[in-house]
Amino acid sequence: MMRIGIILSFTLFFLLMGQQVFAQNQSMTAPWVFEIKGGEFKPDLDRYEEFYDSNTTTYFAATVAYRPSDWWEIGGELGYMHDSGVGILAGNQTLGGSVKYKLVPAHVYASVFGKFVPEQWVVPYAGVGVTTAWYKQTIDAQPNRSGRTDLGYNAKAGLQLLLDGIDKHTAQRAAKGGLMNTYLFIEGQYFSTKVDGIDLGGLTYLLGLRLEFGSTD
Repeated sequence: MMRIGIILSFTLFFLLMGQQVFAQNQSMTAPWVFEIKGGEFKPDLDRYEEFYDSNTTTYFAATVAYRPSDWWEIGGELGYMHDSGVGILAGNQTLGGSVKYKLVPAHVYASVFGKFVPEQWVVPYAGVGVTTAWYKQTIDAQPNRSGRTDLGYNAKAGLQLLLDGIDKHTAQRAAKGGLMNTYLFIEGQYFSTKVDGIDLGGLTYLLGLRLEFGSTD
């Protein structure tokens, strides 16, 4: 809960700062955002490492968002993880056979950004929202378990690095097609969503590419 409190504190800070600079920074007109990202996911599930031989697994996600101004946006994200390991044999509660686990989290969120000038190279951000997830677990000689979790929450924070200045020729050509900015970013994300009292959420560490489309005034 401490990491959630830290993220929420950053969110409030950026929101208050953004309100102060909003009137001075309106260079962006109704842009759309697309992100692709991947990294590691550390599930909160008990005994995960025992079944899957590691306490982390690979995680991928894609995001689409609408950004009315430089300092805030709303969006949706769909993630995916898949892992396989050794399950518990029916009848004797010993490890054996195979187990496969899939999780597809869906987030809706609002984010704020510490962006104070149009061509700021490094932009911190934070966000919060709601989460649900679809899951499926397949265990040898046992019934499959699948369904959708209850509504939970998500929180994230990260840093964006502006790539436009690296190749200005490419950036100018992209701008003619509607691509305004390109960022490389790192992000930490936590989400919690439960089914039958079991939390299928966890912590993710992500590296991604962000593309912002729109027009300038």
